[in-house]
Amino acid sequence: MQRALYQRFARVMLGICIRYTRDRMEAEDMLQQGFMKIFDQLANFRGGSLEGWMKRIFVRESIDHFRKRQRSVFSQIDELHDHHSVALEEITDQLATEEIFKLISSLPEGCQMVFNLFAVEGYTHKEIGDILTISENTSKSQYARAKELLKEKIYARENG
Repeated sequence: MQRALYQRFARVMLGICIRYTRDRMEAEDMLQQGFMKIFDQLANFRGGSLEGWMKRIFVRESIDHFRKRQRSVFSQIDELHDHHSVALEEITDQLATEEIFKLISSLPEGCQMVFNLFAVEGYTHKEIGDILTISENTSKSQYARAKELLKEKIYARENG
């Protein structure tokens, strides 16, 4: 049963792990750790979406892994200025999903973590603050910084 569960969901869960690290081998380690936790806690599953339950475990596992590796990820951020008038959403509509994830993975780790949690996973800034033990405002500024950096990277890519 464990093997069937792993085979069914490993690819999706690896995608989550990859969003939170730049190194595929590290993501694969996180995948294994996450499945060990899934197998250990499967008796606690109380119905609903199995995949959703598993995704939450993998997101938490990725965050825990991130915390262990970083002593001080979040640095002081200067006031952000909007250098480009084109909305990030308009630009990203033109890019392939794989290209977008490459750009996101090139962000500084703090920005990448907050961006993934807010834009991809759908957490609020308050929830992100609680998860990462940072202030809600730090989460907001990291997200704003991530968007600014993505705009700059996309702008540089297109005007190379």
